[in-house]
Amino acid sequence: MAIANLFNKLRGYAQKNPDKARQAIEKIEGVVDQKTGGKYRSQVDKASSTAADKLGIPRDQNRQPGQVPTPEGQTPGGQTPGGQVPPQTPPQQ
Repeated sequence: MAIANLFNKLRGYAQKNPDKARQAIEKIEGVVDQKTGGKYRSQVDKASSTAADKLGIPRDQNRQPGQVPTPEGQTPGGQTPGGQVPPQTPPQQ
């Protein structure tokens, strides 16, 4: 029951702040796409659309299907604008 309550609060926040919720979803999309090298782009796109629908967030009209945003300062290939691959940070324990 606690998870349902948490989801309802999350949905309420997302509906009151759709731009912030969309940004969070897009940031997660970009990180997952970067980490997987774009291998699961269609699945990531579908998952983000489903999440937005479940949260009641209007669709992003400016984005085409399959177009996954990248983390700040990177190009779609996971590289910085200068063409260098950014260093990977080790996972924290």
